[in-house]
Amino acid sequence: MILIETLISLTILFFITKVVSKPLLEKSQMSNKEKSLSIFISILIVLGIIIAIRYTFGFLGYFLSIFILLNDEYFFFAVMTTIFYPLYRFFIKKFGKVRDSDTKILPHKKFVKRSIFVIVGSWVTALIFLSIYILDIPLGHLIPPDLLDPTYDVFLLGFEWAFFMVIIDMSLVIIVNKIITIEKRLPKKVLSNSMLVGGIISFGAWSIQLVLIELYLSRLFGLTLYEQDIRVLCITVTVIFIISFLVSLKLKFLPEASEQSMKIIQAELQKEENEKDYIQEAGKNEVILDVRDLTTYFYTEEGVVHALERVSFKIHEGEVLGLVGETGCGKTVTALSILQLIRPPGKIIGGKVMYGDIDLHEKSEIEILPQRGSEITMIFQDPLNSLNPVFKVGSQITEVFLIHKKNQLLVESSNYSNKSIYSVAREWSQELLRDLNIPEPEKIFDQYPHELSGGMRQRIQIAMGLACSPRLLIADEPTTALDVTIQNQILKLMKDLKRKYNTAILFITHDLGIISKMCDKVAVMYSGFIVENGNRIRLFTNPYHPYTKGLISSIPIVGERKELLKTIPGMVPNLIYPPAGCRFHPRCQYCFEPCDSKIPKNIKVESDYFVACHLYDPDYKELAERSLNRVEEKFSNK
Repeated sequence: MILIETLISLTILFFITKVVSKPLLEKSQMSNKEKSLSIFISILIVLGIIIAIRYTFGFLGYFLSIFILLNDEYFFFAVMTTIFYPLYRFFIKKFGKVRDSDTKILPHKKFVKRSIFVIVGSWVTALIFLSIYILDIPLGHLIPPDLLDPTYDVFLLGFEWAFFMVIIDMSLVIIVNKIITIEKRLPKKVLSNSMLVGGIISFGAWSIQLVLIELYLSRLFGLTLYEQDIRVLCITVTVIFIISFLVSLKLKFLPEASEQSMKIIQAELQKEENEKDYIQEAGKNEVILDVRDLTTYFYTEEGVVHALERVSFKIHEGEVLGLVGETGCGKTVTALSILQLIRPPGKIIGGKVMYGDIDLHEKSEIEILPQRGSEITMIFQDPLNSLNPVFKVGSQITEVFLIHKKNQLLVESSNYSNKSIYSVAREWSQELLRDLNIPEPEKIFDQYPHELSGGMRQRIQIAMGLACSPRLLIADEPTTALDVTIQNQILKLMKDLKRKYNTAILFITHDLGIISKMCDKVAVMYSGFIVENGNRIRLFTNPYHPYTKGLISSIPIVGERKELLKTIPGMVPNLIYPPAGCRFHPRCQYCFEPCDSKIPKNIKVESDYFVACHLYDPDYKELAERSLNRVEEKFSNK
């Protein structure tokens, strides 16, 4: 029974902690795992201490009656909170990075105030119930054993009904806030804070009168001022809740929210002023993304899939890099690895992804959110699986603005007296759809993904990717399932985005025709490796790597008649059991001795042009020349 009571108390404490620790965790750079670990360790320690004390008090109760009196769940709940919160703060500081402006790890003031409030409240409650036992004040049952037995206690029942009325009142406020139009809804933080104040005051007011009037005056001193009535309770608690809710809303939380909004507007306007000439003055040679030795494996039941092996490339400001290769070579895995979107059984084994001077792979999933979706966005290959089927497409586009462009929406809405950030987000979303040449954007905005064609869904996803005018756009085959006319519109839109915002683009495709139109540089992938990386014109006119030569020679040329297109012999290797050395060597006509045993180095053959092939390695110059002569003789004999 002691264990059950302690576990129930800990469960109640856990839910209280979720509310109390919210201000602390808002400024915390902690993952969910670290948060859960802090709570779990604190609860385990408290559980062990409380059970040990309760069993000790139970044993000492045989000798001193005071220990029987203290062996009470309310008393131990107070002890529990007194031990728990200092422990929880300690582990939060140990596992998290709770920082203020000067980067020192500090507990948040609101957390300290709320934890003190809970500790004091639990001790007041414990002392009240201890006084009942000490003064021998009569108590009945919470629920009568028999419906005809009137011995149930209105004092205990009053707490229960007051608590339930507060919950009902809060639920009604939430429902009303959901029903009204989105422009008139209260912000989530303002609403929750106002409800919390209203709930504490209304429950506290009724509880105080119960203790003073019913417990002490009526039962202890025999002075009955009035009878406790359930109908009076419901009306009184509700009225106090509404008054407290509205007063705190009007006098404290809405003014605070307005003041905060004005600060955000001023800061955003100042930021725009400071960065007005950023786009024009941005240096073309600045490296915006530097991927170094990126390695990703998938641990399947059949074996380890070596999806990416030491992938390295750079993307400069305003540059378009095309990532091209056969299906299954690792193009999409590269994009997902950059943004830490690889899911089990996949795992990023090593490498660095430098976004400016930030290593994205040193950040947790929470820390990377400011970059992901705002500064770096990705257009996924499959629009059907990328869009949420239960939300209208307009809601999904506006969500991007509301998450990543809330400050800009606030600035824009401040210029109009009759517009909220939601109406501005709707206008921006419809304007974006109009820029994508989507007919009737107002109608499409209010439709679900299943009501649209595949090409239309793809354009909606592209609109979500372009919404924040990102500095880096990762486009994973964005023109899939679109006809030629729409393809040209999308490609033109991306070019305009690049020109207007100096946006860098990582363009993933297997279509060399699109690569030739869009890209400044091209990186060719084969079986998890980048085999050639350099200037687009140089790559298409005179490629170095045998695989790149095979890809380009297999493209049909308009106006040139051929009986058969050239093909690359052999099959793409199984990445669970990849070939040793160069992974292309089983299909390469230039293969010579080190190709089947040593992985090629990334060799710089021209300025900013790299090839991973032994043919261009100075260490194997003589062997490479023999191989080239052998192939030339073979073709000359034909």
